[in-house]
Amino acid sequence: MDSVGKPARKAILFHLEETLEAQLASALRASAWEAIPSSQSFTAAPDDVIFCNAGAAFLTAKATFPGVPVVVVNRVAEIDQWLDALEAGAADYVAAPFEEIKIRWLLQALPATAISAVA
Repeated sequence: MDSVGKPARKAILFHLEETLEAQLASALRASAWEAIPSSQSFTAAPDDVIFCNAGAAFLTAKATFPGVPVVVVNRVAEIDQWLDALEAGAADYVAAPFEEIKIRWLLQALPATAISAVA
């Protein structure tokens, strides 16, 4: 639950490296999101978000969770990888360090991004 009693939205951390997952989970919790590692049992709804690496994890996430926004995560920001991810259908791209304000902006922008990607 967030500070006004609404259930926290879920962010599924899909096959991320352990330290990257921990850093992102901390920023997500600070933004009132529930961070769920893929090692836990979960179901994903269209208003949730999947965070994963590029490549096979991204393709698996897109195929397994149609209609759920997928954000590509990387340890280092790389313009080519960011553009490749967006062209492949990612909702967005984020790189460490995961600052709370940056994560909050990304999450606030996702509904509009996800709607335009599905339309």
